[in-house]
Parts: sequence; structure tokens; C-alpha cells
Amino acid sequence: MNALKKTLGLVWMLAGIALTVGLPYQTIRQLLLETATAEDYVFWLVIVVIFLPITIGLALFGRYAWQGEYDKNE
Repeated sequence: MNALKKTLGLVWMLAGIALTVGLPYQTIRQLLLETATAEDYVFWLVIVVIFLPITIGLALFGRYAWQGEYDKNE
């Protein structure tokens, strides 16, 4: 079970890092379009403010799982 936790920890850590980098990239890409409106700016600002801390937390959770912090000490 501990091996599964470590493996999923690696998956969560990599997913968190990818999302932490990908979210601002996608936001900038969408806002640099010529058709971007004020609604787009508000929408992407809300998305980034809500989801960026979640993705950072996912990466931290994966790091702790990878390091074995959630293993039972018997």
C-alpha cells in the first residue's frame, strides 16, 4: 500500500506542477487574442485566483506522499 501511495504521490506532484505551469500559460494565451473582451479578463482572473492555490496544494500533497509522510508508523 505504501508503494501505491508513493506512486500516486509522484503522479499528483507531476500533475500539480504541470497545472501550475499550464494554467497561467493558457490564461495568457487566451487573453492575448484579439477577440478577448472584459468578460474574458474577469473569467480568467477568477479561474487563476481559485485554481492556482489548488494546483500548488496538489503538488505539495504529492510531494509529501512521495516522501512517505503518510505512511503508518507501526
